[in-house]
Amino acid sequence: MAVNLDNLKAQYLQHDVSMQLGRLVENLTQIQALAQAGTKAQVAQDLIRESQFFIEWIVPNLHLETSLELATELVELQRQLSRWKLHWSTLWASPSDRFQVVAEAQEWSDRAMACIIASKGDR
Repeated sequence: MAVNLDNLKAQYLQHDVSMQLGRLVENLTQIQALAQAGTKAQVAQDLIRESQFFIEWIVPNLHLETSLELATELVELQRQLSRWKLHWSTLWASPSDRFQVVAEAQEWSDRAMACIIASKGDR
């Protein structure tokens, strides 16, 4: 990933939690589309790593008294992203495994959207 992580982090943390989650949803949607098309494996892998950074940056800033469920969801997503990253070349080579990534990315995107809606309702 040829991105300056310090700049990316500073820009990411300027936004509220719902916007940060929105960036995760965007990445998951792009991963889903790339896996479905079976194209640009490296771009998808870069999006996975960027998403991992987003989670690493957001979780420490959450107020666990009010956002424990969100933190738990994000940690679970982090684990899923790590599994994908660990087995990426094998997953990408198999159309059925890529289809599983598509389904899981959609599920996580839906879960993140639910968290966005919940966080807006807490205002």
